[in-house]
Amino acid sequence: MSLLEGYEGYEGYEGYEGYEGYEGYEGYEGYGGRRVSPGALITHRDGIVGTWATGVNGVAWRVAKRGIGDPDNLRLWDPRIRRFVFESDLLSRLCFGVDQAGNQYATLWALEVTTDATGTTPPSGTPTSTAPGSTATASNWTPFVRMQAPDMPVLQDQLNFVAGYADLRADRAQEILAQVAPQYAFWASVVPLYPARHPRTLEVVDLVLRLAKYAEMNFKNAFAVLRPNELSPQIQPMIQTPVHASFPSGHSTECFAVARVLYELLIEAGAKDEAKQQLREQLLRQAARMAINRTVAGLHYPVDSLAGQLLGLSVAEYILARFGAGANPTTNVEAWEFKGPALPALTNFSGNELYNIATEKRQENAYANRVDDGNGAALNLTVAQSSRLNWLWGQARDEWN
Repeated sequence: MSLLEGYEGYEGYEGYEGYEGYEGYEGYEGYGGRRVSPGALITHRDGIVGTWATGVNGVAWRVAKRGIGDPDNLRLWDPRIRRFVFESDLLSRLCFGVDQAGNQYATLWALEVTTDATGTTPPSGTPTSTAPGSTATASNWTPFVRMQAPDMPVLQDQLNFVAGYADLRADRAQEILAQVAPQYAFWASVVPLYPARHPRTLEVVDLVLRLAKYAEMNFKNAFAVLRPNELSPQIQPMIQTPVHASFPSGHSTECFAVARVLYELLIEAGAKDEAKQQLREQLLRQAARMAINRTVAGLHYPVDSLAGQLLGLSVAEYILARFGAGANPTTNVEAWEFKGPALPALTNFSGNELYNIATEKRQENAYANRVDDGNGAALNLTVAQSSRLNWLWGQARDEWN
């Protein structure tokens, strides 16, 4: 499952521990905790405004005109408004397509950096070519993540794991219920994440979750893989099954994406060297456990979590590149593929299959590989850094200093 139930409530940094209340001055509701009526403001103005000073009419009393395109303009806006700006930056250079011939791939494509005739790099979000799936596919749209869904023999094999995991339901019931909604409390149990201290960090997490959701839902829709309880009436999930497809797991996608981005943010903010390994391990173990809990609940096969982990790590790397994260930011992102039919029999999910915690490297196997560039080398994408997203990243990083 992704987080469809209550998803709009998931924008949960806005409801988490009353976070939204800090914006309560809106509507004049925050002054002294009371609503001030328009009538009171009207009569109050009448009593103090005096004669209209036409000589200063139209002259800014506080600041000069702000620069066009200045990323610091974002500081002025409500986070709910900024979100539209950030989402447009992230989504404008991604698209989705399905290859219905041959290998039955579905692909998330990314628009690489290009230059116009003057040699100028177009600003982030500027379309420069036709997206895949149209009549004029341009070469600078590059496969970023592509997947093949598991076939029925794989699902039948995986169903045995789902049935076996049911024995853990009584032990994990409270966890599973608490993790239906976004898992802010669980991430905050590993790192000291507080809405009052880290509002910009929570904006970053919100963007990670949203981009992960856009990606996962396109793959889910493309493959329409049946849920475990659609293959066997004996599965009987312990909570209601979401009304969307099984593959890939949304929880796995989102949790691994958040874990990866949070880790990079804290490292850049100056986490001590001796704490880095432990921090990385705890965040990734936490993501794996939340993904596995969805199998315990009867909602997902292990293969869903494997594919979700691959997709989540890719989403995180794309976001980090677009944010310009890191002491030495990179705009290079690896392209990966997941081949569901190639999954060996009796393959379970632990969280260690596709990422080596010790080396901080993704790892290949029979069903998950880097995409070949056609010359025997791994395909790397060069994506554009966004000045607006970089502004948010810097604001979030500074909250941890």
